[in-house]
Amino acid sequence: MKIYFLSSTPCALTLNGVYYGITDTFERYVEVCLSDKIYAKLSPQGALPIGFFITESICDEPPLGCEVYLLRDGVAIYACDFQPADFSLRPVTQAREGNALATVFWQGKLQLSIESPQGFFNTTLPPLFDPCELSFCENLLFLKGENTLAMYDLTCKRLLLEKFTECSLSGNTLNATLPLCDRLQRFAKCAWELTDGACIRTAFTLVQPTENNAPSEDLLAYAFFESALIGADFTCFLADELQPDGDNIRSFLGDFIAVTLTEKPTVCGLVRIKKEGLFAVDYYEVEIENGKITDVKG
Repeated sequence: MKIYFLSSTPCALTLNGVYYGITDTFERYVEVCLSDKIYAKLSPQGALPIGFFITESICDEPPLGCEVYLLRDGVAIYACDFQPADFSLRPVTQAREGNALATVFWQGKLQLSIESPQGFFNTTLPPLFDPCELSFCENLLFLKGENTLAMYDLTCKRLLLEKFTECSLSGNTLNATLPLCDRLQRFAKCAWELTDGACIRTAFTLVQPTENNAPSEDLLAYAFFESALIGADFTCFLADELQPDGDNIRSFLGDFIAVTLTEKPTVCGLVRIKKEGLFAVDYYEVEIENGKITDVKG
């Protein structure tokens, strides 16, 4: 079986103690026999390594610290949750409002703590929030990093986490422009009402590309599936005879969280959640005539 290795940070990969090279976010694979129970170890710089046996259970139970993706030609293992080697305490920033004190600090991982008359609460944060700004609003805590924002209630429950290009907090309203990770460079203008510990989205406007930004035929399938994923108008990629069936086509695709490219431009993989840390990739193919999609097959 092909086992693809990826990691969120560069790692040295060893299999049964033999060095196989460096892993990162570019997939590399080796052919293994699951019955051999090979021991894989991914060792990053500045953090503790992740190690696990590659057995038949890899398709059902992700190794600790990893995500597993079930592909048509094998399994992809993405090592992403490395335990830190340094547990020294390092404050990042603090904010106070009344009797509530919020602190962002490093101790192993980046963390947020909130101390108030209701108690002491703690959670981990993405490293993108070092540095960040803190502010209280309507019994909520707003965190603004360089290009990432988050909203937490005063028990450290996360209510919102988004990347942004612009954002502003005015009164009890948060406005933000969110980039959408697609090849057509679309973005969304959103607003949330912050009221007594709740964060409720009140506006979502999707800004579509102009005709001049239409994808090439090699990216037509990818743009179609991606548009279906983010809720954009995907019927513009369909031939005239298919456009009335837009709702049925969307139902046919089902729920998915990401789109992946393949070696064939007309085939894309749709990533679905099976359970925590375990994902399945289903493949769909489109037929194209005169720059429009004439059929979608699973």
